[in-house]
Amino acid sequence: MGCQDQEKKLFRQDFEAAIRNVKGKEKLIIRADMNGSEGKRREGYEEIHGGHGFGINEDGEYILEMAQSFELACMNTWFQKLDKHQINYESGVGSQIDYILVREQDKKNVMNCQEILRED
Repeated sequence: MGCQDQEKKLFRQDFEAAIRNVKGKEKLIIRADMNGSEGKRREGYEEIHGGHGFGINEDGEYILEMAQSFELACMNTWFQKLDKHQINYESGVGSQIDYILVREQDKKNVMNCQEILRED
């Protein structure tokens, strides 16, 4: 959040290059603070989005498009949770910004995915 567009573009190029370097047969698990909220909408993303997202923003659109292009499932969206177990930052409006991404064929191996609440 708050980065210049050029900074985001460079990060995304490096991030996608790193994903491309993982061979297709290797397990790929990405845990990342992506600052994107991808919402509950599944239309066009049925294979990668489980329908249980929270909020939506421009960075969330990037996450969906990137995940789809690399055939990665956004595991946070596959498990229905209370809002307080989906969001990890709240400033008037909560957002889901941390994601667990795995290859589509590996989503059957993920049993649960949830934010761990802070002690406070």
